[in-house]
Amino acid sequence: MDFLKAALMPFIYMIVGILVASVAAAASPEAYVAHPMMWTLIAALITIPFCILQMKREGHFESERPEKAGFKDWILLGILALSACVALNYWIELSGLMEIFTGFDEVSEKLYSGSILEEIVAIVIAAPLAEELMFRGLVYRGWRKLLGGKMAVVLSALFFGVYHRNVVQGLYAFLLGLLLIYVYELFETIFAPIVFHMAANAVSVYMTECLDMQWVKQGLGIELAFTMIFTLLGVGAWLLLRCSKRLRRMQN
Repeated sequence: MDFLKAALMPFIYMIVGILVASVAAAASPEAYVAHPMMWTLIAALITIPFCILQMKREGHFESERPEKAGFKDWILLGILALSACVALNYWIELSGLMEIFTGFDEVSEKLYSGSILEEIVAIVIAAPLAEELMFRGLVYRGWRKLLGGKMAVVLSALFFGVYHRNVVQGLYAFLLGLLLIYVYELFETIFAPIVFHMAANAVSVYMTECLDMQWVKQGLGIELAFTMIFTLLGVGAWLLLRCSKRLRRMQN
């Protein structure tokens, strides 16, 4: 029962999203189609206060240590988020999974079919905040108490992937979920995965809406080199975070 209780909020979020979208589609089909991310935004705004209240009720905020990390650590976190977003997306593309599992194309078209302002507010701010409070703040923390660290890490990241309901986005979410838990534990504050998730989504929106990335796909060598550059950048940021004297000192 406690295991299911910890996982309850994401299902509530999903149901709220479905209800909001259904009401919007019934009231104005044109607005529903023209503003696809507005309904995600509304669902997130409804759910976020309940997540915060539940985290307070379970005492999760009492162990928060936002003062643990220094300015340099937060910069490295942003670099890691940027690198992870780019590298994971292109490794998945290079794997050929996007050609096998085509469901992601429909999701991507929906995500990036609204105005840039709607995408920033919904995808970059509201969704990461809601998802981190749910999946790291409630699901992972709850399962860690019940199952122990390693099992909770894998299962909560897997749950995060399955929640996205398509193979390509699910694999990306699973791998990103592992990183989000890592930075949550390293920084010891929910603000770390929130910042990471927001930064990664901001990079995704910027690359999709503001850059022409077709040049990367002009040849396998170019795409592989591009992906390796961001992979190495991410590994470098990760190593520097692991070696951070402030984070290591505060850990002791």
